Amino acid sequence: MKSAPSQTALGTGALLLVTLIWAFSFGIIGKALAGLDPLFIGTVRLVVAGVCFAPFLRIGQRSWAQKFELAAIGALQFGVMYVSYLSAFRFLEAWQVALFSVLTPLWVTVLDAALRRQFKLRFFAAAFLSVVGAVFIEAQGVPQGEFLTGFLLMQLSNLAFAGGQVWFRQWKFRNPETREKDVFALLYVGGLAFTVLMALIFASYTPFPQPTLAQWAVLLYLGVVASGIGFFLWNFGASRVSAGFLAASNNLVVPFGVLIAIVLNKSEPNWATLALGSILIVCGLLIGRKRRSTQAA
Repeated sequence: MKSAPSQTALGTGALLLVTLIWAFSFGIIGKALAGLDPLFIGTVRLVVAGVCFAPFLRIGQRSWAQKFELAAIGALQFGVMYVSYLSAFRFLEAWQVALFSVLTPLWVTVLDAALRRQFKLRFFAAAFLSVVGAVFIEAQGVPQGEFLTGFLLMQLSNLAFAGGQVWFRQWKFRNPETREKDVFALLYVGGLAFTVLMALIFASYTPFPQPTLAQWAVLLYLGVVASGIGFFLWNFGASRVSAGFLAASNNLVVPFGVLIAIVLNKSEPNWATLALGSILIVCGLLIGRKRRSTQAA
């Protein structure tokens, strides 16, 4: 059995690798998949990811309660997150989507603190500063119309992704003998079920989406690499590092994602307000970060 330092090193490496993979996703989605229905994109990505991990599924000894819990984690972390995240591209530029994912670490910290019953007033101050920072980025007072819709969708996406990784982390702590790859396909099943349900309710495929060959190639890459390998390695790393490090890791993708999205999509943000808003968001994150604890994290 590997030592705790070795496990931490593995977890850290996994999170850093996924950060590099995901940094390109914001720009690729905004540029290459523009015009495709977000529910269609999310469905294809989760189908591909699920197919990749189906051969590794080993759930014969799992109770129905455990199977349902894992599927529920996937429905939250992947299903709710994807529907909200991909829908946000209809209202925001790719660099704005990348930037507003900056609030995910705050939600990770808040949810972990809530589970530990150590919620502090400073979390409210952190959330307030982060939201004010986002308002400054738009630089036109209180967000309205499509921008506000996109911003709120991103917050729902952030909350769902944060909740899913914290939940899976706790599940892994309760089931330390279980290898992630043996059960991870169940998370994709849960995410796919939620996405398909939303597609049946809200999507109007008239006509049915017909991606180009290049778009299919992008969808395949996103399904195998960004969703399949990426989500697996992220949750693998999440269960091997401290909650504080996990929260901070959620933020590593933001600066890379914003810059890559700006370059790929040739956006022209207001750099002054972008800088000011980013500073406020960072201040909020610094206030909201989890202090070092003597307890095992």
